Amino acid sequence: MLSWIDAGFEPAGQQERMVLWLGLSGRTYKLESQNLRTFILNGADLYLIARGNTVLWVGCGLDLVSEPAIRLRFRNALRRADGVHRLQRPEADNERLSLIADLEGAVPVPLDQAA
Repeated sequence: MLSWIDAGFEPAGQQERMVLWLGLSGRTYKLESQNLRTFILNGADLYLIARGNTVLWVGCGLDLVSEPAIRLRFRNALRRADGVHRLQRPEADNERLSLIADLEGAVPVPLDQAA
């Protein structure tokens, strides 16, 4: 099946769009949508790579440097993804790990609840 990005239907303004995702804990996260074709991992900022409502990978560029298994999962996620979203880096490293765990099971907030 061809993704909407491969088909060339990516919305022009998506790079600046904010979306809401609901973590496993019930916490709502405001994520910045990025262009999947041109995004660049920025240090310790967190990225959520998804296909539709399914989270494929959550992490940061620093994770890719230190863990070969994470690199493999990241590459596999990119092959299947139709969206990528950024969350600004957390203050503390232990907060980063808990955010990753919470976002790995996240789902987009339904439009009727986003307002």
